[in-house]
Amino acid sequence: MLRRENLDRPKRLLSIDGGGIRGIIAAQILLKIESILCDPKDTPWNCLGDYFDFIGGTSTGAILAAGLAKGMKVRDLLDLYVDRGREIFTRNWLIGRLWSKYSAKPLERNLKEVLGTTTLGSDRLRTLLLVVAKNVTTARNWFFVNSPNNKFYDINKDILLWHFVRASTAAPTFFLPHQFNIDSHPYEFIDGGMSMFNNPSFQLFLEATKPDYGIGWKTGKDNLLLISVGTGFRQGKIPFNNAKGYTLVDWAIYAVSTLMEDASAQQNFLMSLFAHTPEAESQAIGRELEAIAVPQLHNVEDLVSEELPPDTTGILARLSNLLTYHRYSTAFTLERFRELGLSGIDPDAVAPMDAVKEIPAFLTIGEAIANEQVRKADFENFLHPD
Repeated sequence: MLRRENLDRPKRLLSIDGGGIRGIIAAQILLKIESILCDPKDTPWNCLGDYFDFIGGTSTGAILAAGLAKGMKVRDLLDLYVDRGREIFTRNWLIGRLWSKYSAKPLERNLKEVLGTTTLGSDRLRTLLLVVAKNVTTARNWFFVNSPNNKFYDINKDILLWHFVRASTAAPTFFLPHQFNIDSHPYEFIDGGMSMFNNPSFQLFLEATKPDYGIGWKTGKDNLLLISVGTGFRQGKIPFNNAKGYTLVDWAIYAVSTLMEDASAQQNFLMSLFAHTPEAESQAIGRELEAIAVPQLHNVEDLVSEELPPDTTGILARLSNLLTYHRYSTAFTLERFRELGLSGIDPDAVAPMDAVKEIPAFLTIGEAIANEQVRKADFENFLHPD
């Protein structure tokens, strides 16, 4: 990991959103990225864990991030979702549903099978890894990173990786919180999506660049590439006159999904303010955010007033070029699905994070997004071999 941190070339980051079974969409997008970067005829990388220097994920994104960091091929991770998705979302018995909709045992069994005895500090991890979870015992967001220079590396390095991923996927109402000890202290964790980091792009950027986080890579649009992969997003609409009949359980489920959707959108908006993104892609990001009623600042110079110092415009321009940023995702709306050639898919049916009956639809949506948005040109300035 220290060798990876000190490579003298532009750095490449990958961020993967949460979204439950909708991780299939992210996997399909990653499959397209892998086909571009891991072509044995044209590139020196065998897997995305070889190409990307730092991979971060939240919830279902943590599963994908950990697998990629371990050197897994995207197809194997995609097959995990397709073949075992229904098993992972195994309903609890009636009494058990008072605490969680699904049993965590199938999820844990599959995480152990995929990640095995790999620890956070294992040399089997090919790249830097960030896993986001929420520590409810301390009421703080916890960011687990395998950099030897990270402040908490020594107390985390020998813990099995599947614990961190299980913690990151413990979505309230869906799965029970996950408990394990860190530095001899017992803690209880829930899904990292229950924070502002369901889309972990911003935190991944900070972990990579702020010197006090231990890595301190150089910023700049030619020095840093961040690829952000989403799982689709849709605001939770409740038909008129239905909300008054919602129970406490109904509102709990609604709150979880709405928080995750809004957090992802907010982080994407934040990234768009200080990252360099091609104009056409920037406009597409804006349209996606507008589709779910996120306000837009089409130009950071709009913040400048006559009362600010005259060099403020230059400062804002520099802030908007701290890295190169590409975002691959889509809003779940009838209009967007028509544009993608997916008129036969109901946006409401594919919105839930546990919609395992919609696995074929997720495969189709992910492929459509990948074909529309992922381009070889997105990586052309960041193909430096090690």
